[in-house]
Amino acid sequence: MSAADELLTRNERFAEADHEELGFLPTLSTLILTCADHRVDPAHTLGLELGEAVMIRNGGGRVTPAAIQNMAMLAAVRHTDPNAPEQFELILMQHTDCGVGRLMADHTDALAAYFGVAPEEVPAQSPDDPYRGIRVDMEKLASNPLIPASLSVSGFVYDVKTGRAELVERRAPLRDDA
Repeated sequence: MSAADELLTRNERFAEADHEELGFLPTLSTLILTCADHRVDPAHTLGLELGEAVMIRNGGGRVTPAAIQNMAMLAAVRHTDPNAPEQFELILMQHTDCGVGRLMADHTDALAAYFGVAPEEVPAQSPDDPYRGIRVDMEKLASNPLIPASLSVSGFVYDVKTGRAELVERRAPLRDDA
């Protein structure tokens, strides 16, 4: 049986089970940006249920130009609901043993294009250190005038060996524009 066939069989079991209709917006008013790595599925690692959070997954779980575009699009969609909560919380979740960090030695140009920076600026993005990477991404968001100052952002590092997520930094609000 192919993986596609297996997944369709699983979906059939899911569709046959009783499940409630979900609202348009997630019940936790949360957006999670995390890595596409198969070991870091937030539904499992953070105990999420269907309908609780919106997720963006990319290589490294990083704030990239594409991730910011995704966030802006999702914010626009949220504003189409007159009952939308005033604010969402953003969770940045990177992890240990990330494949993106392994690209530092031989794929600087690819990393530069991914982060939208010059090749000599790649080390400052900290693709090989999730703790520093969280702080770099927090600063990227805080310095971007298109990101609401009132946004609450928490940065986690998930350890693939222990299964534990650790809070690295929380900014609520993201910045003080007073």
